Amino acid sequence: MSNKRKTCLLLLCFGVLLYGTYLGLIPLLDPDEPVYGETAKEMLLTGDWLSPRIYGEFWYDKPPLFYWLEAISFKLFGLSTWSARLPSVLATLITSIYLYCSSISLIGEKRARYGAFIFTSALEIIILARSAVTDATLMLSLTIALMSFLKKQYKTAYIACGLALLAKGPIGFAFPALIVALWMILSRKFTWKNIMSLHWTWGIPLACLIGLPWFIYMGIIHGAPFIDTFLGYHNITRFVAPEHAGKDHIWMYLVVLAAGFFPWVAAIPAIFASIRKWMHKEVMLYLMVWAGFIFMFFSLSSTQLFSYILPMYPALSLLAGCAVADMEESGAVPLYVEISHAFFFLLVVAALGLAPIMPDGGPAVKIGILIMMTGLGTISVLALARRRFFLFRTAQYLSAAALILSVWILFASSVSHSFTSYAIGSRLHRELPSGSSVYIDSFYRPSIAFYQNIYGHPLPEYSADKQQNARTNASEGVYLPGDSTNLRIPSGSYILVQKKSFARWPEEQKKDLHLLWQEDTACFFIKGGKPIEVNEK
Repeated sequence: MSNKRKTCLLLLCFGVLLYGTYLGLIPLLDPDEPVYGETAKEMLLTGDWLSPRIYGEFWYDKPPLFYWLEAISFKLFGLSTWSARLPSVLATLITSIYLYCSSISLIGEKRARYGAFIFTSALEIIILARSAVTDATLMLSLTIALMSFLKKQYKTAYIACGLALLAKGPIGFAFPALIVALWMILSRKFTWKNIMSLHWTWGIPLACLIGLPWFIYMGIIHGAPFIDTFLGYHNITRFVAPEHAGKDHIWMYLVVLAAGFFPWVAAIPAIFASIRKWMHKEVMLYLMVWAGFIFMFFSLSSTQLFSYILPMYPALSLLAGCAVADMEESGAVPLYVEISHAFFFLLVVAALGLAPIMPDGGPAVKIGILIMMTGLGTISVLALARRRFFLFRTAQYLSAAALILSVWILFASSVSHSFTSYAIGSRLHRELPSGSSVYIDSFYRPSIAFYQNIYGHPLPEYSADKQQNARTNASEGVYLPGDSTNLRIPSGSYILVQKKSFARWPEEQKKDLHLLWQEDTACFFIKGGKPIEVNEK
């Protein structure tokens, strides 16, 4: 077996270990994962694979590629937590192997191998590979597109752009175009001849042939509600105006990157130290533009989620692989790399120790996990300081595996009760009287619909800001299932609400409510009437 095939097999096995182990142990995390799962479920149940729905209403949030993949997974393997996450696992595994194979001719086999293993073991990659969200499919399509442009494989590049359009929308076209253009400008290749050599005259129509038919169909069938909601709200408004006011900060992705690139964060200073040297190398400049552009774009966006910068990780990982290989070959590890590596390892161990959640088995198990992580970190730091790079890399891979598997297995119960509403939905399913009217908090509603087939009514938002947003959306033709400006809940209705949301309700809205039970983060009330006797846990 060739070295290339061995590396691909190792990447596959390592990725399956990190992404696939106990994939269904923790239920879908609220609120995003259940939204995608429920939409794919309804796509399969209705037989309508073109017009996404949630709660029986049309849903114009995202293009359909990830919904299609999830629905196919449900069709093949049944409706479950792990089958909802399977498309992300496969997309990330393919990205890892493709990144290695496609970069060998560009940066050499060793650097490509190091970069691919760094990519596979980065914390944010692992988390989103294990999540039923669209980011992994977008990352895969953009990685193929951007690597193919660099390798002058234009047919593949434009096909991938079309798929990226179906994965996330306009950025599937915009990101490759802007990144390639910026690279050409910085490398002084932005001439008409080089622009024409990109074969865009037939490439763009090819990409449009793949990506545009669904958008045209939706525009024809659904008209203004789709155009105003998908293009106007989800792609323009969310970039220029924050979806979550007060939570957007230009420095946010510095924090995300410091955590998400664990255990390889110390490679980032080494990358910065190499910028001047790499600026004159076309491939390295391309990778720097790729990573830097995506980082800056979302840092300037008004709506920020930690997953948005995921498409920068393939390029960043290759840069990190080159930096590690350069240090290995020269035998010179700058002191700031050693110090930053030790610092970020201690930071992660401290964060794990201070986290309020407790693993099954209690404090003793948590102390054992901390000792294990500290030991692996110590080995990694000492190996780097003594220039024993094979041991350093091995300790790094084991650290990533130990951290993620500890969280997904030993902390599974705590995470499930703190970050999912599965237990809440199960109790609601057992104890909600048949035929009753129930109003469900928008945070819980997707999960309860997915797991329990209870759809209920959207619970009104009593926040003045959210009420104003709902009125603005309605006036602008933006259609968001669950948006409600009706604040009246009929007497005799049941109410499931987050404890923290209920604490902020106006006092007049809390009148005539009888608490029936509390479960994890939720309260369950009946409005008016005599409360039903319910056994508390």
